[in-house]
Amino acid sequence: MVPPIPTQGAVVQDVPIRHGSQQTVDRVTDQLEAPSLDDRGYRVVRLVNHMECLLVHDPETDKASAALDVNVGNFSDEEHTPGMAHAVEHLLFMGTKKYPVENAYNQYLSAHSGHSNAYTGATSTNYFFEVGAKPDEGKGSSESPLYGALDRFAQFFIEPLFLLSALDRELRAVDSENKKNQQNDQWRLYQLEKSLSNPKHPYCHFGTGNFEVLKTEPEARGIDVRAKFMEFHEKHYSANIMKLCVLGRETLDVLERWAAELFSAVPNKNLSQNRWEDEVPFTEEQLNWQCFAKPVMDSRALNLFFPFMDEVKLYESQPSQYISHLIGHEGRGSIFSYIKSKGWANSLSAGVDAVCPGTPGVFNCQVRLTQDGLVNYKEIVKVFFQYIALLRETPPQEWIFQELKGMADVDFKFKQKTPASRFTSKIAAVMQKPLPREWLLSGQSRLRKFDADLISQGLDCLRPDNFRMTLVSRDYPGDWDQNEKWYGTEYKAEKIPEEFLAEIAKAASADAKARLPQLHLPHKNQFIPTKLEVEKKEVKEPALAPRLLRNDNAARTWFKKDDTFWVPKANLVVSCKNPIIFATAENSVKAKLYTDLVRDAMEEYSYNAELAGLQYYVTLDSRGLFVEVSGYNDKLPILLEQVLITMRDLEIRDARFDIVKERLSRGYKNWELQQPFTQIGDYISWLTSEHDFVVDQLEAELLGITVEATRAFYKQLIS
Repeated sequence: MVPPIPTQGAVVQDVPIRHGSQQTVDRVTDQLEAPSLDDRGYRVVRLVNHMECLLVHDPETDKASAALDVNVGNFSDEEHTPGMAHAVEHLLFMGTKKYPVENAYNQYLSAHSGHSNAYTGATSTNYFFEVGAKPDEGKGSSESPLYGALDRFAQFFIEPLFLLSALDRELRAVDSENKKNQQNDQWRLYQLEKSLSNPKHPYCHFGTGNFEVLKTEPEARGIDVRAKFMEFHEKHYSANIMKLCVLGRETLDVLERWAAELFSAVPNKNLSQNRWEDEVPFTEEQLNWQCFAKPVMDSRALNLFFPFMDEVKLYESQPSQYISHLIGHEGRGSIFSYIKSKGWANSLSAGVDAVCPGTPGVFNCQVRLTQDGLVNYKEIVKVFFQYIALLRETPPQEWIFQELKGMADVDFKFKQKTPASRFTSKIAAVMQKPLPREWLLSGQSRLRKFDADLISQGLDCLRPDNFRMTLVSRDYPGDWDQNEKWYGTEYKAEKIPEEFLAEIAKAASADAKARLPQLHLPHKNQFIPTKLEVEKKEVKEPALAPRLLRNDNAARTWFKKDDTFWVPKANLVVSCKNPIIFATAENSVKAKLYTDLVRDAMEEYSYNAELAGLQYYVTLDSRGLFVEVSGYNDKLPILLEQVLITMRDLEIRDARFDIVKERLSRGYKNWELQQPFTQIGDYISWLTSEHDFVVDQLEAELLGITVEATRAFYKQLIS
């Protein structure tokens, strides 16, 4: 039996709405919590086959869109056919009984300024398209392209053909995707983590698949692979575990009628929502291991992984948000502030990756290491556990939660519209979560309840006996002795030595006297905006262009008031013409070092500003130096002033210069290891720019640039 959808906050209408004699629609709610700027209309309905649909009326949109998310992904692959869910995703596009021509769907979308895509995740497969929202009057049509697109789209889930003629080509497309990722460290290291997990949990799966495991090997075992894919679709694709989102210019009543007419025929097999409760990704056998992995690119990182909590039903409190906020903080008193001051780290991030419903998530802390950090990685681990001891000793602070909650509320209130297909795809996936339907737009964004007990439970997961560690480096330790099965990543895995575990346990139990005095909780955030009111004035029509305020030999300044959206945000952009930057490759490198050093010097100060919705950039553009500060009006001048002071009075310390220079050098070296489409884009840019230099030239100049030369250049640059 399908459990009722949880609802809160609004009256739920479960009154059947009749459309003709065939379809019945249950209206769930039309009271969705939405941003203040959102003028879209929303309605959630349930079709007769128990497919749930979110309908979105946007009278101004240029693009219409729909997405369907089905609750099956690569965790449901059969053991000997990894990538099956991904292959089915590809093959579903290849013809249906109603529209048997192989590419009829994509041809229709292309003819109406549209496109489509899909992705296969661990527990869901997500299909989406975008199409012109207005009838193509130039072709004499008065019918919305959305209806025709929905008709073709729905057939994938009603009567797909899995055309034999398309089988090889689509499996080679899957194989091509896999080959594209073979030299990508993000894919390689993620799969390594999975391959070293519990083999009884589907987290260990290789989700992409390739031609060999999907075609060659099964056929060698006498398996009809097309029949297997059709069997997978028949077994796992059911209307009651599908979520549909449709966005168009049409009224909600029209969209509701179309959804009922076109999607009610999707078979309902009354499948249960997928949950994995019998096994966990990391058992005691996989904990307290250290893995040394060799990347393709020249990078260094320390990753700490902790089995965490399953937060799928904790959407009101989201305890990991509080914990990751403190561990990932970059201001004074933080882990990062201390290890950066020691010259050990370039960045630190922390957060929880959900695995699947019924299974604990994985809390991951990643530190990007300097050369000294690689040597001192054990000290970084001990600093991490000292900070956890501090958090355990200090009761969860409600004022910290309220800061996070307040900014989440503000960001949601002033959130701007998301482009059509990005919106439908994301929301269709969100609909798989057990959120109250009124919170489909806000449930992932907002925090609603401070729960100190859940935060403490989350902290209890970050223990020395409950973690794994991965150290990524091309140089250390050098004696990698194994290769990961699917990507060939060189690695070495072993139990963490007992003496190191004892040091970690000591750090994790350190009291205030034994801890580093530099570690403490963050102070209150001075950048949290308090003045968010906007004095809205009636204007006959918005100004079409900025107004010129100043125009002389020193500066040209424009101002454009927001007289359309009336949000409490501002953008200040400064483009400083300076011909010396691109006079030589050497100057270009010095200018790049200068902008990187400004960012480095601002890191601790600006972190709170970024948390409070303010951003800044100091970079190079085609004219010279480029500065941008943007975000909520209220505290923007404070950040702007500090950015300008730092640019003017930058103190370049030798130790930080060496770290920034080495980081830039690795970036230049890694450029040639990027994917070809990235490189070709850079080549096009160089060929079409008036003055620029290729990476080889910049890399050659960087070697001889000293800290003294950079200090002298930056004074000349800003003079």
